[in-house]
Amino acid sequence: LTLKLKKERKNNMWLHVALNPTAVKCDPEYPIPYVDGEPSDNYFFDEKVAQALEKDGFLSEMWHKFDATFDWGDYDYFDYKKCITFRQWLIERLKSPTNTIVKPVYDTMLDYANKAIKYHTGIGFDF
Repeated sequence: LTLKLKKERKNNMWLHVALNPTAVKCDPEYPIPYVDGEPSDNYFFDEKVAQALEKDGFLSEMWHKFDATFDWGDYDYFDYKKCITFRQWLIERLKSPTNTIVKPVYDTMLDYANKAIKYHTGIGFDF
């Protein structure tokens, strides 16, 4: 998914995982790596799901446990090393009762964390 397409769909939220290091890009003017191009997997969710994630405490957990810099309207990237810890957080989180709206997002995040670890890449959070 190109940055141009992401900007065109700015009201939507995306998760991106690079399936090869060639899909991870760096821009000297933007200090955070990003997933752009193939091979990658992309997952879309809408504002209803985003609000359910926020109500579930996802953002505050990410800020406090992972020093995430994203909020709604922002972007962050977890490299494969951070995905190891994120994966463990997701496994623990999925052991607790989960809102049926957010469970598919957490399941996808776990799948993407596993892929990022396997391919030594990362996950882009485009909120």
